[in-house]
Amino acid sequence: MPVTKFELQLRPATLDDAAIVADLESLRDPMEPRDPVLLRHWWLMSDELEKTMRRVDVREDRAVAYVAATHEVWNEDEKRFGIVRPLLRNDVWEHSIYAQLVKVGEDWLRSEGAATAVARVREDMKQDITALGNLGYREDRRMRTSELDLAARGDDIMATLEECRRQMEQQGVELHPINEDPDPDRYRKTYAMMIESERDIPTTVPWRELTFEEWRRFWFDNPAIREDRFWIAREGDDIVGMSVLDSPVVRGIPWTAYTGTSRKVRGRGIARALKYETMAQAIGAGYTRVRTTNDADNPPILRINAEMGYQLVAPVLELHRNLDS
Repeated sequence: MPVTKFELQLRPATLDDAAIVADLESLRDPMEPRDPVLLRHWWLMSDELEKTMRRVDVREDRAVAYVAATHEVWNEDEKRFGIVRPLLRNDVWEHSIYAQLVKVGEDWLRSEGAATAVARVREDMKQDITALGNLGYREDRRMRTSELDLAARGDDIMATLEECRRQMEQQGVELHPINEDPDPDRYRKTYAMMIESERDIPTTVPWRELTFEEWRRFWFDNPAIREDRFWIAREGDDIVGMSVLDSPVVRGIPWTAYTGTSRKVRGRGIARALKYETMAQAIGAGYTRVRTTNDADNPPILRINAEMGYQLVAPVLELHRNLDS
């Protein structure tokens, strides 16, 4: 009998679909399973802070295909980038079907007025990379996804942690979780420091600066963020740095969600000390590995990661396509 050709049956995805889409994402790399609770939170934040479109194909209560497209709320004078994210289960993967998913995302982005579509894919996901290349996507930037073996590096991390603590004490810098800070303005000060720090992250695709209330919801309504794992550095009355661990709720591995410092204190080892505090917490919580993603053009944080013993998992390629072509 002839084999029935798979045909997409996409419908709008709701928040209730986050769990099955997380399952679909987890099939791509069992070593990096997607947490459904955290994915639902990202969808909520994206719906609140950006413009979004999501479509899913569900068969027998499982997602076999998914596509999302998002973009910032653009300013009139900026170049209009949009993100497209296609996912297709391996047992039905075909170039033509994958291309249909990409087209659904691109068509929506065009209807929104986007000029450039952006796809971010790990370099080792070869069939996706090849398909996107055939569709006209070209590499613009690359990031590094790296993993730290906490079990193997634990003794070195704890020894260096003590060295970092001595250095910070000598400089008069206090490190502690944000929930232990008595300053009633600690959140606003942390927000101001982080906004300054973010401005120096290399990027092609601009992002809108969040208001304080948006920022606070983005971080502290996040089920993967705990205030006792949100480390800050204080020098006198100022908060001058932060590093925060993103811990899974249902499944997955912890990630360093963000590490950054104020410009005025860079070069003093504060980011390094903060990151060692978060790694020590991860070890204490029983985690055996942790991951992080950093832009390949961000040498200061890459040096810290190399010292700690992070190993490259795979580059993440940021691929762009002009939607007018």
